[in-house]
Amino acid sequence: MAEIFVLLGVLLGVVVFLIVKLTLKERRRPTDNFDGQQIERQHSAEARHIRAANTSIAVHNRFVDGGNDWRPRKR
Repeated sequence: MAEIFVLLGVLLGVVVFLIVKLTLKERRRPTDNFDGQQIERQHSAEARHIRAANTSIAVHNRFVDGGNDWRPRKR
């Protein structure tokens, strides 16, 4: 009976290992070319601006000034 449990444990371990390996393989890798790097920088900068705009003081200020949160784009 113990041999069956060991065999099932090994099979389950192999299945979990393969799932984790495939999941990590499909993760997004950083791009190597210059254009891809520029696009990634722009996306990360946009994400930073969105997080900064959603801070509590920024949300409070938008509420106070009537929701006019337009700002010129930073370069």
